[in-house]
Amino acid sequence: MKRTFALLTALFIALPFSVNAQQGAAALRDYVGLINQSYHPGMVSYFESVKKEYEKQGETGSAKAIDLLLKGAFGSGFVYSAGGNFYIITNNHVVAQAHTVSITFERSDETKVRIDNLKIIAADEDADLAILALPAGQRPPAGQGLTLLTRAVEEGESAFSAGFPGLGMTPIWQFGSGMISNATVRFPKSIDDQTMMGPYIQHTAQVDDGNSGGPLLVALRSAPSGYAVAGVNTLSGTRRQAANYSVPISTLQPFINNALNPRPATYRAALDERLKKFTEGLGANNAVFTHINNFLSAQCVGENIEYAFPEMRDKASRAVIRTFIEHSREDIIGAMGLAVAWTIENNIRSQGAIKAEIKDVVQNGDDYTVVFTINNKEVSSVWMREYGNWRIKTFGTVAAGDPSLIQKRSKDKKTSQSLKVDSDIFLELGFAHCFDRAPAALYASVDFTSVSINLFWASQNIFNIGMGYCFNIPVPAGDVGFIPNFKFGVNYTHYNYLGNEKESFSDSEDDVSINPLNFVTGISFFGQAGLKFTTSFVPGLFFSAAFQYNFNFFSLLDEESKLNMFKMAVMFGIGYAF
Repeated sequence: MKRTFALLTALFIALPFSVNAQQGAAALRDYVGLINQSYHPGMVSYFESVKKEYEKQGETGSAKAIDLLLKGAFGSGFVYSAGGNFYIITNNHVVAQAHTVSITFERSDETKVRIDNLKIIAADEDADLAILALPAGQRPPAGQGLTLLTRAVEEGESAFSAGFPGLGMTPIWQFGSGMISNATVRFPKSIDDQTMMGPYIQHTAQVDDGNSGGPLLVALRSAPSGYAVAGVNTLSGTRRQAANYSVPISTLQPFINNALNPRPATYRAALDERLKKFTEGLGANNAVFTHINNFLSAQCVGENIEYAFPEMRDKASRAVIRTFIEHSREDIIGAMGLAVAWTIENNIRSQGAIKAEIKDVVQNGDDYTVVFTINNKEVSSVWMREYGNWRIKTFGTVAAGDPSLIQKRSKDKKTSQSLKVDSDIFLELGFAHCFDRAPAALYASVDFTSVSINLFWASQNIFNIGMGYCFNIPVPAGDVGFIPNFKFGVNYTHYNYLGNEKESFSDSEDDVSINPLNFVTGISFFGQAGLKFTTSFVPGLFFSAAFQYNFNFFSLLDEESKLNMFKMAVMFGIGYAF
């Protein structure tokens, strides 16, 4: 939950936190609460399954880390009231992945008041603001909201922060004091992105991880709490001393007004604008899954993560995995959207750039079905209003929350394991036709990962043994599998003709034998190409066919003619893969 921005890098305060004491500050505990979010059931289910795997492997530390993760991120928020209703103001990044949200007020007497099932009315991703409604009939401890400041802050005046920064993974109430150091400031998003952010109020009141969403306050005696909200704490500068940033009232007040006074007549125009940005971004001359992720709803990610993450993990490039890891270091739940986004990109990209156009937009209740033409193929999607923004609910077939995809992958995985097309050890025995002096031979082979040992045995007097490099290309095709394989190496050939009166080493009938050793040996290079066939019905069993050619380069007593029996061979065999 951190964002970088220029000035040597500054980070989003990932989880909003706290406020502390001055005289009368204790009353603020009734206005400023600890926000907790829980994740989509699909997300929780997936991480629970990962936790079980860790437990099976005895990795208790990783299992405990998932327990902490599933407790949900926490932050800060404060009470705002209008028209007799109560709302909570916070940062968008505090509730960005929320399925349900609660707020807890810790009173000075250590009693706690918890309110569950807050509804996110609206969120502004650019301004990083969100407004939540308390359930009907629920009231905060103070019975009223904090007062919003109606004037601009002045540099040098005292300012205060309030919220729940974490001590480790435990949020603790904190009230901090400082001063306004810059009444209005703007800066680029990052070194690579010069888009200007702001305006913000820069101040020196304590802001730690978890203060995000809490109020920046100034003293106001006429206010019931003794303080007025000057802004919403949102950013903190790294490598800066006490450089904290708050969204000012000038940005917050219009956001509240728009959220509490929605105009449905503008919804379609807002959707068209979102679709335009989405489509334009797909045409970028690079990977676009990070772009797609910006448009995914929390529902879409939650319903598809169980399928998407293993797909990305097993099939994505190293660059994609690296990007995922970088994002997950800041926010593992938020990074999960990248996995879903990657499955979408992988499904719609063929070769080269993605060419996308909007073909049709049809309203279905509160949602819209949007049909795209992507690389000359129609892809259907559903867009929903989530937290006041149009986001993808489903996209194509890989992000439609279809459990059959998971079942199919599970079946394919079992079939693939049964096929054993990517085994490390292959044992093989068969028949070889050698075309020459030893037209028939037994053939045996053992492949260990990338090392192969081959043996041709024509008789006790004629054999060939070789060793070399091998590689297989597994090609699963449902319940059957094909394994094209190639081998290159060196052979040793031995031909013992002792007692074989038909063999002669003389150049003419009058010559006498000039080979007193009664055998010929030689060394040659060999190349072999073959194909193995296997099925999932009998795991490990395979049939094979191959062709081998030898290139003699050395023979004892230059008797190469005696070695031609293994110059070429065709092999047919049966074997087992481990």
